[in-house]
Amino acid sequence: MLSGTLITLLGAGLWGLNAVVSKYLMARGVDTMWMVNFRMITSGLVLLIFALARNPHGIFDIWKDRKSVIRLLVISLFAFGLCQPTYYLSIDYSNAGIASAIQQTAPVFVLIYVIIKERRKPFPAELGALVLVITGSFLIATHGDFRALAVHPLALLFGLISALMCALYITLPSELIRRYGTFETVGWGLFIGGIVVAPLCRLWNFPAQWDATLIAGMIFIILPGAAFAFALFLYGTSIVGPVRGGVYNLFEPVTALVASVLWLNQSFHPTEIGGVAAILAGIAILTVAKEKDNNNVKEDIGNECEGN
Repeated sequence: MLSGTLITLLGAGLWGLNAVVSKYLMARGVDTMWMVNFRMITSGLVLLIFALARNPHGIFDIWKDRKSVIRLLVISLFAFGLCQPTYYLSIDYSNAGIASAIQQTAPVFVLIYVIIKERRKPFPAELGALVLVITGSFLIATHGDFRALAVHPLALLFGLISALMCALYITLPSELIRRYGTFETVGWGLFIGGIVVAPLCRLWNFPAQWDATLIAGMIFIILPGAAFAFALFLYGTSIVGPVRGGVYNLFEPVTALVASVLWLNQSFHPTEIGGVAAILAGIAILTVAKEKDNNNVKEDIGNECEGN
């Protein structure tokens, strides 16, 4: 269990560092949309190579079923094609820590969807989590002042759109992942999403001036920051379970926040730190509550089986 915890935390930490390295590349003049588009296509290809090495005969199975193809295309366009660019635009208009914290509100959108779908009131733990996340977002956006936004409006807008698309990413691909595998589904999703948005990002306009630092940064956001992070996180989650994995994923914005301060010399207002803490606390409560509900269901089923 310890090894699974460390592997999961390493994957989440690499995602956080990826946001910081991306912010550095933006500050060096690399176009945001070009960078995210290039990262989507190349990291998608890397994941497909992983899938090919693991299961050479199953990488194209997803294209043999019409309904799966339609679902994959929808996921590629929205869950991947919009989530990645809007997340990076949020980083561009703010910083890695704040953008990562805003994106962590994705499970709240999933919760709202479930509550509406099930036509029920939120449970106390769910309501408390919603209050914390809303409070945290308010502190980040306004520094506690109702009269003005403390962050760029577009940073908040793109961050919330990214979180909403991330919520789709959490819910929509589950059936495809169960049938075809994670690397296959996510690899195709990133690759196709990147190809679709390539004309808008002008991928053919390759940046002219590069040095060793920029090249190293691009390699990092493609391999350790994307493909390796995803592989490590998924492998670790398979050991510790999805619920603990969800909690450990909160290490991503924490890593991004600390690295932004230490490496990029960015300063944060106390209310921003308080807002990040409130969001993380809300998501942690939501995740733990979900684990208890799942355990209760298992116990009920076990008791019924024993009674029979």
